[in-house]
Amino acid sequence: MSVNEKEFRPHPNDRHNLLCYLSSMLITFFGFYGFTYLVTWLTIEKTGDPQLLGNVMAMTMLPAIGLNLVAGRVLKYYSAKQMMFITDILTGILFIGAYYALNTVSWQITCLVIVAVLNKSIGVFYKLSNKTILPDLFAPVNIQIVNGYQTQIRQLAIVSATMLVTMALLWVTPATLILIMGIAFLVSAGLDWQFRTRSNLSSDSVVTVKLDRHRSWPTWSLLYAVLGYLVDATIAVAVPWLVVSKLHSHWPLSWFLTANATGILLAPLLLKRWSKQSLLTLTAFTGGCLLLMWPTFASLMITMFLIGALRGQINISFFTTIQQIPTNNRNILMTGVLTVIDTTTVIGSLLAPRLILMLGSWTLPLLGGGILLFCLTRLIILLNNQKQSSSDIDENC
Repeated sequence: MSVNEKEFRPHPNDRHNLLCYLSSMLITFFGFYGFTYLVTWLTIEKTGDPQLLGNVMAMTMLPAIGLNLVAGRVLKYYSAKQMMFITDILTGILFIGAYYALNTVSWQITCLVIVAVLNKSIGVFYKLSNKTILPDLFAPVNIQIVNGYQTQIRQLAIVSATMLVTMALLWVTPATLILIMGIAFLVSAGLDWQFRTRSNLSSDSVVTVKLDRHRSWPTWSLLYAVLGYLVDATIAVAVPWLVVSKLHSHWPLSWFLTANATGILLAPLLLKRWSKQSLLTLTAFTGGCLLLMWPTFASLMITMFLIGALRGQINISFFTTIQQIPTNNRNILMTGVLTVIDTTTVIGSLLAPRLILMLGSWTLPLLGGGILLFCLTRLIILLNNQKQSSSDIDENC
């Protein structure tokens, strides 16, 4: 049975939840990315050792892969709303404790590393809860819109957190800034607690759809997401390498990253008419953009913006697809999805340098060609299946 989106009706609580949810996201994203930059700045400022910074960043990522599986099981016993509230409370307490520790201990860098690892570990549970809770807060027709807002807020935080932290450090100490972040997370927890979930709605206001057993796991959607995160990981390594080795400069990198961030930020607006485009189509266009990524300023500037817009829309569409799947075990489904995504990011980060050593400037165009070929093959198969189905129907008639 197919369900038309027009049959869904927004619940009156959606507007209240939107205000609380987006305000909580604003605090959380700015706090997370601001703290990450602060750790980066302090590590370089205190030690001047980029290798140590790399080790710190690696240490903060390691817990995420294993904890994704743990977080999925924990959500069996706590609701996503409770988990978001608890994680924001724990982060606030962690940062407030870090403020007092940094003012009393001499081993500040070690203290920051411990706080960064714990913050990332708590963030795993928050991220899973955040992605799981949307169907309980909003009507199905509103989920994609909320995902768009979330993408914009996240990108705004990434772009501006560095500037805000840098300016704040002119007036306050790093420890005081961490204290302010801790208090802000406690405010975010208060907003989480005000969520009005849809679990208590009457049965006639919720549309229940039974999916076929073979469609319960979004295999192809997940595969397109994997390709996208491989692209992200490869670009993160390849573009800085191209800037240094081919353009023989450093300053264009900030322009390229800004163009990419702007594309992601504007994705819900620029691709509004494309919101119904399939993940297959969006992934194919991403591959086409990679074909044009040659080491010239104009080429990289334009393609980084376009890929940012496409990747932003892909993420919105992908998570909306996952969140709208009717299932009683959404936490388990989302756990598997996030585990695959995080693992893909790690694998991509490890493989990208090897690809660059083998392929050089051809790395991104060849990757794009492979993705485009895969998408075209998939499209041909789908068209053949549709023709076969049509011919079967005609014969039965």
